[in-house]
Amino acid sequence: MKKGQAALEYLLTYGWAILIVIIVGASLYSLGVFTPGQWTGKRHTGFSQFRVEDFKLDTDEVLTVVFKNQVGKSVILTNIEATFKGTTCSFATGNVTVSPTLVYTESRDCTTQWGNLEERTSYSIILDFFYVDSDSGLSHTDSGTLFGSIER
Repeated sequence: MKKGQAALEYLLTYGWAILIVIIVGASLYSLGVFTPGQWTGKRHTGFSQFRVEDFKLDTDEVLTVVFKNQVGKSVILTNIEATFKGTTCSFATGNVTVSPTLVYTESRDCTTQWGNLEERTSYSIILDFFYVDSDSGLSHTDSGTLFGSIER
């Protein structure tokens, strides 16, 4: 009889401990502690010829990029491509002359390519600027990566 009682007390003690761990884990999850997008800083890396001033990816799947030409002379921007999870969304800018003195803003709705995105989900987007040197006529690409979380 004593062995059975000791076994039951042992199981109940561990049962309560496991229940408390589950409740604490569920509480932390509901508070968003396990959502990496909440803790991801907004930053960009890798660009050399274009300076990204600001960017935003919202829940409507619209990517907006504010940038400036750092080539040192006017160039012809032929396209901007954003790649997220292996799927590319093209801005199709046409042949726009980009001066080194102005700041430009381009936006593109990527709903068709990227589907539904949830707020505060972290992302890593490869962004390619395709441009032509107006003096030499040579085509170039400036690539970098945008890191952040999806905003409202």
